[in-house]
Amino acid sequence: MKKNAKRLLHAYGELLGIIFKEAPIMVILTFITAILLGLITPLSVYTNSHIFNDGLSVAKGELAFKQYIPFLVLFFFLEILPPVLSSIFLYGYVESRSVLILRTALRGKMLQKIKKMKYEHFENEQSVEIIDKAYNRAENSARHMFPLYVVRTLSAIIASIGSLSYLASVRWWLLLTVLLPFFLESWWIMKHNYNIYDELETYWNREHSYTILGGMLQKRQYLRENKLFQATDFLIDIYKERLHGRNKEYEKFYLRHLKQNFTADNLTKFAPIINILLLLMLFIQGEVNVGLFISLSLLMFGSIYHSLEGSTVLFSASGYHINFFNYYDKYFSLSEEEQEGIQDVPEKVSIEFRDVWFRYPNTEQDILKGLSFKIEAGEKISVVGENGEGKSTMIKLLLGLFAPDSGEILINGKPLLSYSCQSRGHIFGTVFQDFIRYSITAKENVIIGDIDNASKERYQEAVRKAKAEQFIEGLAEGSSTLLGRDFDGGVDISGGQWQRIAIARAFMGDKPVLILDEPTSQLDPIAESSLYNEFSEMSEEKTTIFITHRLASTMITDRIFVLSDGRIAESGSHESLISRNGIYANMFESQKKWYQQESACNE
Repeated sequence: MKKNAKRLLHAYGELLGIIFKEAPIMVILTFITAILLGLITPLSVYTNSHIFNDGLSVAKGELAFKQYIPFLVLFFFLEILPPVLSSIFLYGYVESRSVLILRTALRGKMLQKIKKMKYEHFENEQSVEIIDKAYNRAENSARHMFPLYVVRTLSAIIASIGSLSYLASVRWWLLLTVLLPFFLESWWIMKHNYNIYDELETYWNREHSYTILGGMLQKRQYLRENKLFQATDFLIDIYKERLHGRNKEYEKFYLRHLKQNFTADNLTKFAPIINILLLLMLFIQGEVNVGLFISLSLLMFGSIYHSLEGSTVLFSASGYHINFFNYYDKYFSLSEEEQEGIQDVPEKVSIEFRDVWFRYPNTEQDILKGLSFKIEAGEKISVVGENGEGKSTMIKLLLGLFAPDSGEILINGKPLLSYSCQSRGHIFGTVFQDFIRYSITAKENVIIGDIDNASKERYQEAVRKAKAEQFIEGLAEGSSTLLGRDFDGGVDISGGQWQRIAIARAFMGDKPVLILDEPTSQLDPIAESSLYNEFSEMSEEKTTIFITHRLASTMITDRIFVLSDGRIAESGSHESLISRNGIYANMFESQKKWYQQESACNE
């Protein structure tokens, strides 16, 4: 309990500190508004009492109407002030402004963290849960905590003090009859009421599963196939099934705790009746006048318990949102790429794997099993093998996206991770199998490959080498043309043109190592072979790695590595591997007909 209270105060301190730094006057005015809202309740008791008593006196001719007018004005003012302060100022201005401030501060800081975070966290479900909850809850949690809970708590405390003071002025023991049910209810809730926020945290996997599926029903890249295969109804049924499963879990929770919740929520529902009967007794005995009796009765039925409950809302209702700050802290404790290290980028690069073992986090199967090889500087290598043999995993380790479980990866004889993250980014130019099609301009799509060296000359050299210059110049606005259809004015280009963009991206910055990780899997074998030949010519004296399960590239490289069961099963030139009549020879023989058939068709 003490730990939670400390965490709560720390979270509010951090939250208010961010907002106060940007809008100090707004924060001060918010606290003043909360105080005013709190004073309205006891002032209303005072005003209502005079409205009833003095109204009767005016009717009897015992009081001049002009003496009654100030209370009518005050009554009107107290009725009109809350919606003005709440709807217009607090939730019309303060809440919106606070969300914008926190969106900029929190998300800006979180995006900077993503830049430094180790890639492995994005393929680890536990880390993904932390990232998702921290990033997507930020605005909603902040909006509830300030101004909603801060104003509600402060105004309720002031209203409670004022209301209880009025009751004590009538009879001191009315404090006991009012507070005892409230304290009993609060104790019961603390003792018996299960924390729904802890329960909700366990639903992330289920909610994540139907959220992803819901996105598939809305996003453009999925709609084409959904319409083609008439799969939308099928996917909607799956979505409903997953959502229904989540709802059933909620229902189980609700029914399981219905008895405790009913008891806890109704102790203070019966207390006003008892207290009004006590006030009625005092009224009959002539110890309170009619105006005070009606005003305090309205207080009992209306706001007294609402105020008392509100005075604890900072603690009782912040649980779910404080969990955001817990995940926020966990988010920033996720490990980062080493920023220190060798900063120099070598002109020539040799690569060596020494007995590298690796399995993905939270799995039991080794993908790489003692992988060892060496690639000399300037050498061109093909890495071939069936799907699932670990080719792309090897590249992820080479790029530093994952660290080996054991073994070493060396660059020019030095450990890969002894190079800084920034220098590794300048060493490798990679075209991935699932390269990204950014919805930005053609030029921006290319220079994103090396922002630090995004000069006009380097951009022009990259698109020239990738043979993308001609089609980019032919676009409506040339290199300034917006690509993709996510925004108005964007244009779609062909898959082959996107591949040229991705290759140009890899050539940005004159990087010493170039990698093609099966980016041509959608092309026919002849077109793939042609593209690999072009890429080999473009790469000149650079160390070049071709990753493929098809053998279109193998005859143009210096050596071939055959990856099988997580290790190098065969290595050598095309001719030497054919003569061995092993894995490579069998693969080549089974694929040879693809190229022969394509060649015959082209003739």
